[in-house]
Amino acid sequence: MKMALKDHMTRKIVTVSQDATAAEAYRLMTNYWIRHLPVMDAEEEYIVGMLSDRDLLRTPGPETKVQQLMSSPIKTFSIETPIRDVVDAMIEEKVSAFLITKNDEVVGIVTSEDLLVLLDQILKRDDDTMTWSLSEIFTNPALQRAAYLVGQAGI
Repeated sequence: MKMALKDHMTRKIVTVSQDATAAEAYRLMTNYWIRHLPVMDAEEEYIVGMLSDRDLLRTPGPETKVQQLMSSPIKTFSIETPIRDVVDAMIEEKVSAFLITKNDEVVGIVTSEDLLVLLDQILKRDDDTMTWSLSEIFTNPALQRAAYLVGQAGI
């Protein structure tokens, strides 16, 4: 199985304007079944932040502007970054989504859900060749890291 970041990210990015309201952002997240929205500047030329469903939980009201709720500045990763580095950053920084760039242009987003899908593929592949005992799962660092990530993602 190829383990390139470009194969395990979401290329279609749904964005929201920094001037949008929390209600508008919530509607976008609900309609597209997503938990993260890159936030665009007023002219919609640049991404200036990231809004998560958790950010919406702390909104004082539905008319609150996205700009007041978003996280900024945002960290990005190059499309050439090893997946392990992205997973490590998610765990260490308690962040569940990063934008992916190529030549300083945003080309996708990788979320904890994307990485869980990858983990599922790995485990299904391994099911054909081996059986995991419970003790092996608890002592395997890669699986411990995946379990931690799943817990941090609230899944």
